Amino acid sequence: MLGYITPDKPEMKVKEYELYSAYYCGICKAIKHRHGEIPRLVLSYDSVLLALILSSQLGPGGTTTVKMERCIVHPVKKRAIVYNDPAMDYAADMLVILASYKFRDDWADEKKLSGALGMIGFQGLHKKITGLYPKTCDIINKSIAELSRLEKENCQSMDEAAEPFAMLMQAVFSGSDLVQDPDKQQLLSEIGYNIGKWIYLIDAMDDLEKDLEKNRYNPLKAIKDEENFKQRVEFSLICALENASLAAQKLGIETNKGIIENILYFGLFKKTESIVCMEPKSSDNFSENNEDENEKGY
Repeated sequence: MLGYITPDKPEMKVKEYELYSAYYCGICKAIKHRHGEIPRLVLSYDSVLLALILSSQLGPGGTTTVKMERCIVHPVKKRAIVYNDPAMDYAADMLVILASYKFRDDWADEKKLSGALGMIGFQGLHKKITGLYPKTCDIINKSIAELSRLEKENCQSMDEAAEPFAMLMQAVFSGSDLVQDPDKQQLLSEIGYNIGKWIYLIDAMDDLEKDLEKNRYNPLKAIKDEENFKQRVEFSLICALENASLAAQKLGIETNKGIIENILYFGLFKKTESIVCMEPKSSDNFSENNEDENEKGY
């Protein structure tokens, strides 16, 4: 997850935004509790959607609580923080395991020092989380390997290139043991698969110019000169979002419904429009208005 999954803040109710932020802060706390201080540096907003959707399926009998606390970043004003939500713990674990793969990728592709340091620092955590979710992490590992193979072979099909990351996110969304109903598990798989495909393609579109400059792999290079290039990419992105949204509707979400719908129906569609159309970021953009944008943990 690469920083693209954010809500459309202007369309959110105040209470919804406060709860969204409470989940974000709660995931930060969950990472600290489960893995220590340093891994909190990889905190991102992408993980919140996963936590919200899984939490919505736990029913009203859960043990989730919201507390008002101060933190290092906000020492004066107390902030709402979600606690005792197993969905949030799972989202924290998945965020950390995916970050460990991102460090490996940064080192393998660009020999970034941060990648090497992250690989070393997250080695034990990678082993720990793999032990907690062996099947899910096996799929993640195989998907990462397949992504690498397609990149080395210079795959020219954007759908084929996006498939491994779609399968990876499918495993992430359906890999917990929090939801036992097979029908709901299937719907979670569909949400994850389509969100994964969208993330891969929106990232490829966002990085296309930089990849062209640096002669790096990008599956969109093969079609960038086609007359209907943007329309073709946008069609694939919108289809993925519509499929994810349809699966979410079938889940019958009640808890966190307004926040989840805001992200799926507004936030991701706006992100698609701004990146595909290369529109400058407006003052209403979630990232620019959010006081936590540049916070990485703590």
